[in-house]
Amino acid sequence: MEERVGFRRALSASIILGLYSGFMLFVAIAMAMGSEGLKIAGFLWSLTILLCALVLTPFLAVGRKRGVTETDEFVKSLRSGLEPLNEGVGGWRVLSHVRGEGMGASISLSNSSNPLLIIEKALNISVDSKLTFRFPKDNPNLRDMVLPILVEKVGTSRIQRRTKSLTVVPEVIIDRSTIITRVMMLCPPLMVGGSLGFYSVSPGQPLLPFLGAIAGAILGMMIVTNQGR
Repeated sequence: MEERVGFRRALSASIILGLYSGFMLFVAIAMAMGSEGLKIAGFLWSLTILLCALVLTPFLAVGRKRGVTETDEFVKSLRSGLEPLNEGVGGWRVLSHVRGEGMGASISLSNSSNPLLIIEKALNISVDSKLTFRFPKDNPNLRDMVLPILVEKVGTSRIQRRTKSLTVVPEVIIDRSTIITRVMMLCPPLMVGGSLGFYSVSPGQPLLPFLGAIAGAILGMMIVTNQGR
């Protein structure tokens, strides 16, 4: 069962998003109207915070809680799953070749007579944690052989490439809460930039700042929903 964010965390996040979005709106109005618009800008800033707290909190509260698997527990489960592949003293062993590293684990493929089997089994165990495969110096071709296999199994976007290692990162799941947060963080500055840009073309046209804000919002939505496919 997924652990939910909860009301208190969602309310806090909604208020922060409201502060940020309202500030962008405040800046846009203040620059367009000067000192005469400060009261209106301040009112709209406060109103934005209130609306975000009321509207966004229910949506964010039901989102899944972010986090990663505890590294120690992950390493234990990884060692347990790979233990049948132990090759004894002088060969590949889980105790000496599997260790925790950062927010995940690393597997050294040195002294292994069956590295592809180790990689396949490790990928089946690792779902929510980062996994790094380190290649031996005496077998430089192994990395080039493993790379297309990893690309086929997990995709290019989840692989971080280094000269002597390949790292598989967890899949990024974009849910409703993620989209809302990204929209609220990215769209306001783009809307402000678009509004000011359109307004500078012809300051006497009151419709242009509105059109610029719409253009910025559309651009922000396109960026947020784009998954690089």
